[in-house]
Amino acid sequence: MVSVLARTVAALARIGWSWSVDELPDLVAAVGWVWRTPSEGTVSCRFDADPGNAGAFLFGAEVTALYLSLAERDEAAGPEAVLARRDGFRAAVDQVAELLGPPQARCPGPDPSAGWRVAAGMLEIVDRPGVLDLWLRPAPRRMPPPLVAPVADGTALAVGLAAAAASLPAGAVVTVLDARGGVRAELRQTDGTLTVTAGGDEMVLPWPAAGTAYRELAAGLANRWGDEAGELSYRSDLPVPHLPLPRA
Repeated sequence: MVSVLARTVAALARIGWSWSVDELPDLVAAVGWVWRTPSEGTVSCRFDADPGNAGAFLFGAEVTALYLSLAERDEAAGPEAVLARRDGFRAAVDQVAELLGPPQARCPGPDPSAGWRVAAGMLEIVDRPGVLDLWLRPAPRRMPPPLVAPVADGTALAVGLAAAAASLPAGAVVTVLDARGGVRAELRQTDGTLTVTAGGDEMVLPWPAAGTAYRELAAGLANRWGDEAGELSYRSDLPVPHLPLPRA
């Protein structure tokens, strides 16, 4: 399985394709799997990937995911079984990391995964009870953020700020500035928390949070700023959807 994993990762990492079913036979051949034509109307198909199994999931004319089964294991859920699963998971992650470097996506938990961005999307090692798999999924389709005209109204600011805070990706940092360029607030989003600092106060909102929590957080900030809201701007590496302030 070591050789088939290395060969598959090396191939999938360099191939960019449109995720069309029409291109699937050529992709399967390039990876080194044995092509099997899916039955008409099926939503999945399986290929031979000696010594393991591989397959694809389909949706009409599109391929939604590819997978390679690395190991079939006992589905026992006891502590010893969990630790044994982690041994195989760590070994697979280490092998892929030798080819692609450290994983950019790390998801600890009961069914952990580690992911790498590649030409066609995201390559992942996924550890679940009973199986250890390699998956290739397309990158999420990004829609352009909605354009929001800056407004000075405090109510509109509170609602827009709440929606903006609820939409921040992990790693985002947004700094709210006053008319003189002074920092009035800073929002930092990680994969587990949103941390907001303002006027020496710090508020931490666990992720995921309810809309009510974002509304309360934003209302508190808007009340703090009062009539100054019309003079505020923000600084961020990327435009922030929904935030009704000009970007500095």
